[in-house]
Amino acid sequence: MSTEEKAENICRSIGIAMYVQKEDADMQKENRVGTRKEAGRRKPVKKTEGYAREAGTKAEKRTVKKRKDPYMHSLKRRCALLAALALVLGGMVVARPYLKRYTVPVGGRTITDNSSYITDASGLPVQNPLILVNKANPLPDDYEVDLHWLSNGTCAVASLIYEPLSEMLTDGSSEGLQFVVASGYRDVETQQQLLDEDIEADMQNEGMSWQEAYDKETMETMPPGYSEHSTGLAVDLVALDYQILDGGQEQTPENQWLQENCSRYGFILRYPEGKEAVTDIHYESWHFRYVGVEAAQKIMSRGSTLEEYLGAY
Repeated sequence: MSTEEKAENICRSIGIAMYVQKEDADMQKENRVGTRKEAGRRKPVKKTEGYAREAGTKAEKRTVKKRKDPYMHSLKRRCALLAALALVLGGMVVARPYLKRYTVPVGGRTITDNSSYITDASGLPVQNPLILVNKANPLPDDYEVDLHWLSNGTCAVASLIYEPLSEMLTDGSSEGLQFVVASGYRDVETQQQLLDEDIEADMQNEGMSWQEAYDKETMETMPPGYSEHSTGLAVDLVALDYQILDGGQEQTPENQWLQENCSRYGFILRYPEGKEAVTDIHYESWHFRYVGVEAAQKIMSRGSTLEEYLGAY
């Protein structure tokens, strides 16, 4: 089927009602003209069989070529343009490299036992605190998390970590420290929006191509479906007096206290310095992940990562 035929089919589906209404209106107008009194008026042109016309009293007849309806012709052209535009835009969306185009870190691999839930001592299912979410291990499609909003209402975290997180921040506050939970749970749509905004900023401010900006930003912002924030088990913690997510954060007393004490509450520094080859993420002094006290103490005492602890590197 040619492009013109496809356009005509589209036209018929979306424009036939408009065209029929026009045809009815034209026929009604012609009937009204035919019934008017002819006195003192020019006789209207009448159609005869064979598309011949008879003008006035002349018997002269000439063949009249059937002309294209300008309304339908215009409608077809518009529909063809819309159809072509839809194909172009659709191709752009399909062709755009988006979520699942990553280079897995050297040595990194998927793990088979990466369940969303585990069974506790009483036999009840609970959220798996050791679930691994990274560029080699996306969030399971059936993943669900029970959320608990923080008392200040700024964000939510997994119910599993609400109490240990509150205890950790309360203990730190008792020593004169002031913390801010800059980020907790994020759904996939929010993660996508953050990544898109960062990429757009790089393209506009630094003149990068989309691919260059994407490669840069995915070393700092995980793509949707691959972010720990979507588990509800990760939080970004900053000092009240310094809420910028950069290298200066580790110089604050709050961050130094967290890195030294977080394992007591079941948290680890998820992306430590010097482990970029393992995590494929730049050092983030503010990103803490709950894994449970036993695992946290082993990981932090060894200066290792969750990937190494689970044998996924």
